[in-house]
Amino acid sequence: MKPLRPSASAPSRPRVGARWLSSAAALVFLAGCSQAALPAGPSPVPGPAPEILGEAPEMVKREVVAPRRDILGSVSYDLPVEANSWVEEELDFLVGQRSAVISRWLERGDPYEAYIKGILAEERVPTDLYHMAMIESGFVATARSHAGAVGFWQFMPGTGRSMGLRVDSLVDERMDPMRSTRAAARHLRSLHRIYGDWALAAAAYNAGSGRISRAMQAYGASNFWDLAQRGDLAGETKHYVPRLYAMTIIGRDRARFGFAPSNPRPFAYDSMLVEYAAPLQELAALGEPTLEQLTSLNPHLHKGQTPSSPYWVWLPPATGVAMQRAWLASDYRKHQGMGIYLVRSGDSLGMLAQASGLRGARIRELNPSIDFDRLRIGERLRLPHQVAQQLTERRAATATTVTASAPAASTPARAATTRSPTNRSSGGASNAGNGVTHTVQSGETLWVIARDNAVSVAALQELNGMSNATIRPGQALRIPPSSSPAAAAVPIEHT
Repeated sequence: MKPLRPSASAPSRPRVGARWLSSAAALVFLAGCSQAALPAGPSPVPGPAPEILGEAPEMVKREVVAPRRDILGSVSYDLPVEANSWVEEELDFLVGQRSAVISRWLERGDPYEAYIKGILAEERVPTDLYHMAMIESGFVATARSHAGAVGFWQFMPGTGRSMGLRVDSLVDERMDPMRSTRAAARHLRSLHRIYGDWALAAAAYNAGSGRISRAMQAYGASNFWDLAQRGDLAGETKHYVPRLYAMTIIGRDRARFGFAPSNPRPFAYDSMLVEYAAPLQELAALGEPTLEQLTSLNPHLHKGQTPSSPYWVWLPPATGVAMQRAWLASDYRKHQGMGIYLVRSGDSLGMLAQASGLRGARIRELNPSIDFDRLRIGERLRLPHQVAQQLTERRAATATTVTASAPAASTPARAATTRSPTNRSSGGASNAGNGVTHTVQSGETLWVIARDNAVSVAALQELNGMSNATIRPGQALRIPPSSSPAAAAVPIEHT
């Protein structure tokens, strides 16, 4: 089966024919199909600046002439590599003074070569442009230049976004080798459409198409070499095309220049679709991939979590189907990243905020129907899944500790007492004659209301003419007073 590769913009759901694959079964199927090659990538921590090679001495001050020797060799190139004196000097510089750096780049790029060249071929651009990523970043996915260019292909933020890459505070797809390679191939193809020349397209990739077009018009240049000699291009751009050609010559014929042969190591990646914001730590808990593996394969998720909209997450090979199934069945997904915490005795907004690490305003925002000035035992609070789970476990542990330290059996136990509903302080209750009127809140049940008001469910149903226990938020219920024959005292345990 041909690998299904998400596009550079990473659509939330791949399309098959004219229908969206949205069912759980489709997600599992896609997770199994979306396999391709990828080595364990670098850490998502912003990496070093790309290694600086420096400029070949005085090269750009000399006229472009024929080379002194044959530098192309017997290799056939799909990029129209030109042989001239500038390319020759750049080649001698890289092989002579920068051989250690070039050796590292060649070795670091080996696992990616087949994958990147496959993408370039699919996008109908020369596969020799693989060497452009080499001179841009040395194949460090997190490389960041002093100007703010990032990733294998050193996209600036605006250019990356214009090519469909997501670049924001949560996700920076310039660091994603798969998505950024697709974007770079399309960008190069669009530049070639403008200039009809790969040397000018490469120069525009480095300097920007506006600068190259203005310089060509100002100096009447018709090709890169003419422009480089007559125009006011920056030194970096003048060196860029000769360096690309020289690196391509080296990469295509390593042995001739004394470098180790290519050593392509088998690699693969799989994927899963995550529809909601989820920490990578939560995904790692689902199955085989470790947090370290997920972090390494997804350096672009630099906050360590997926965005809130559907997003493809890269996984180690052969784990996609199992991980997709585990995700679909997970409690985290069922709650869309949210969990439920049941209010316990002694809880308050301040205590919950302190214990959870959330701001009180955020807790209120997640629970707009809750009156936090009059919290009731058993009320359901909506909180982030991990927070709700940790709070529940912590409060349960506290309750266990209190129970364990209770008086011995020989000590008289505190007697159970009854609570009069007229003494109940609840935002949903009001005095009404001899009883209390209670307004049903979201998440309440008839049993909870009966318990909190020290009456029986049957008494509530009888007084309100109810044939079943169905209630709805906003409904007004009459609460019988404790002196009513219909009222049954419910013991309230003091803690």
